[in-house]
Amino acid sequence: MTIAAEYDRFADIYAVWTETAASSRANLAFYVDAYLAVEGLVVELGVGDGRIAVQAARRGRDIIGVDLSAAMLARCRRRAEEAGVLHRLTLIHADFRDFQLEAPASLIALPYHSLGHLLTLDDKRQALTHVYSQLRPGGLFIFDDFLMTPALVDHMRRVQLRAEYRSPAGVETLLWVTSLVNEASQVIRVVTWEDEADAEGLLTRRRYRRLSLSWLEPAQARSLLVEVGFEVEACFGDLARTPFSPDTAHEQVWIARKPG
Repeated sequence: MTIAAEYDRFADIYAVWTETAASSRANLAFYVDAYLAVEGLVVELGVGDGRIAVQAARRGRDIIGVDLSAAMLARCRRRAEEAGVLHRLTLIHADFRDFQLEAPASLIALPYHSLGHLLTLDDKRQALTHVYSQLRPGGLFIFDDFLMTPALVDHMRRVQLRAEYRSPAGVETLLWVTSLVNEASQVIRVVTWEDEADAEGLLTRRRYRRLSLSWLEPAQARSLLVEVGFEVEACFGDLARTPFSPDTAHEQVWIARKPG
């Protein structure tokens, strides 16, 4: 299944998924602040349902959002309309590896581990090379990625109750998740399922969804950035901008600049 198809199927539970993620509040603040801190064109790759971009737009920032999933872009458009900021968003239906801008960007961001939707080093290299080509000299590229530790691998492999909520139809729903983690290939197969129950608590419906993700080791990420031509300005170990240390970091957050 393609990235777009996976997210088209995931779109209607994406808001619940992100709202219950441990890093959602921190990455929202981090990226909105980054968007507001630069002058010029700001682009968010993997804009999804607009959780980050719309918040930045509400604070006066114009944003170009790129996503390969038409269903996610429709949700982003709806969120922006409801917030009254659709005029501040330009949405592009395209892949990370071949989107085209009318003018070079001052900042391109790829939040929420989204580089991981590309499963091979070659695909990631192609994406970073293309991002580089779409930046102005001196422009910034910011992204975050998983920091896969034994503890995180163990956590991902467990069956977890992610959320309890009522569906739009008013049905009691439990959202579960587990992951198949292949450490050799650095690929994660996320499996979610929603259980719907009647008034007696009896299961009436179950639906499975799957997402394919991957990760880079920090040395791989730095090597790819340098190979493409970026200058690495910083690597943080969390979204509070704590300097990266393999002993204390929770994730890897990269800030790279195109020379010029």
